[in-house]
Amino acid sequence: MTTKELQNSIIQKVLRTDDDQLLDYLNTLLNEGDENKIYQLSDLEKAFISESQADYKTGEIISNEEWL
Repeated sequence: MTTKELQNSIIQKVLRTDDDQLLDYLNTLLNEGDENKIYQLSDLEKAFISESQADYKTGEIISNEEWL
């Protein structure tokens, strides 16, 4: 099936459904794929990245072989 055929098939199915939960899920799913969306790091994620960068700079790293 070509991209255009898939798009048309999906559009037709969406137009026929009355399932609000499904439509809401599809909307959320499609919005998550938005390339313009900027991911916001949590404070915990920022802390992990900072710690990892500091460890790397001081040479405190573990190779994949050592880790496994």
